[in-house]
Amino acid sequence: MRYSCRNRRFGPTQGYELASDRLVCRTYSIATDLLFKEIAEIVVFKERLLGSSRSYWACTVRCKGDIVKITSAHRANPVTIEDQVASYIPFIKEFERAALTANPDIRFIDDEFRETMGTRLLGFLSLWMAVLLGLFPRRQAASICGNVLSQIGPLLRGHRHARRQLVSAFPGLSARQVTGVLRKMWDNIGRTFAEYSHAQELMRSFLPDVSGARPVIVIDDSTAANLQHLGADPRGALMFAAHLGNWEIPAMAAQAVGRKIALVYKRQPSRIMTEQLVQFRACFAAQLVEAGPTAPREILKLLRDGWLVGMLVDQHYAKGVKINFFNHACVVNPILGRLARIYDWPVYGARAVRLPDQRHRFELVGPLALPRDHSGRIAVEGAMQAVMNLIENWIREAPEQWMWIHRLIR
Repeated sequence: MRYSCRNRRFGPTQGYELASDRLVCRTYSIATDLLFKEIAEIVVFKERLLGSSRSYWACTVRCKGDIVKITSAHRANPVTIEDQVASYIPFIKEFERAALTANPDIRFIDDEFRETMGTRLLGFLSLWMAVLLGLFPRRQAASICGNVLSQIGPLLRGHRHARRQLVSAFPGLSARQVTGVLRKMWDNIGRTFAEYSHAQELMRSFLPDVSGARPVIVIDDSTAANLQHLGADPRGALMFAAHLGNWEIPAMAAQAVGRKIALVYKRQPSRIMTEQLVQFRACFAAQLVEAGPTAPREILKLLRDGWLVGMLVDQHYAKGVKINFFNHACVVNPILGRLARIYDWPVYGARAVRLPDQRHRFELVGPLALPRDHSGRIAVEGAMQAVMNLIENWIREAPEQWMWIHRLIR
């Protein structure tokens, strides 16, 4: 079995071949043998190439003082990344199997979230930006951050993905309209980032205000009735949201009705950014559940104990279920539908729409009547389609407030 890649930007192509008892590495005409019995350590991790919007798997092999790196992507030229994941995965899996079978003493490390220098610097920068923005009033901090990001955002690589998705979803938009929507999208992302530092103020907006001041968060009669119903129901419940407006506000509503909520979160590329988000969300979430193999078990226990469990569902998930989204076949995580199916937990949808005067309109719908199969139980694919239909309608109402940089439409 053979594989080849370039480990350095301007380095030569490295060839790798699996033999019965060794990994043969070739550079030009020079061959190096790494005997399986002499390998001390294999580390697998994800890395992000400079200017790339996605991460790629790689691994390092340590053998008698030599360190060999095998990557799943490299730069074919200064602006193009050659993705070799399709051939890398089978090769590296066979290598791991053969090496660990021949030498069970190999130290195998799965370091999926290894930080690069760039992500580490970005984490430090975001931390200090959050501290600085906390010194300004909420409205001023949001305006500053929104204006800055609306200028910088179009220069970032993710802007191209956002434009491609927006045009796919709304093919009738003119070039000027697309540019306007995307600039407002970056403005919304910047304002949401600034509002993390003012989470306490947003939370207080759900409480009765006797001062007569205009509330920061506006709630209509229908949402007020749904909130009252949610607060009176002692059963566990699922609440979903999308990356719309300020997507953290829906979780804040739980405290307004006296319910404890746990939030499912995904670890960020930067450790500092992850810790920072966890710290901010701890202000309004009683518990945080990291997305991973043990998450469904943790969520089930919380639901049985009468908790609300909130999650964002508008992202691509390679092993998920297929749904129709803006007339495109997309794949999303089915965990919401699967959890709802187990014990017929009630499911609520929530969003916060950013208003022109720097206030937010909070909306809560549910419990939703989700599609069921012939046995009378909730149908997972039908449930996820119904959820994404609702999210699509929300996006159509305010396309500039959805995070188009998420590559859901592929």
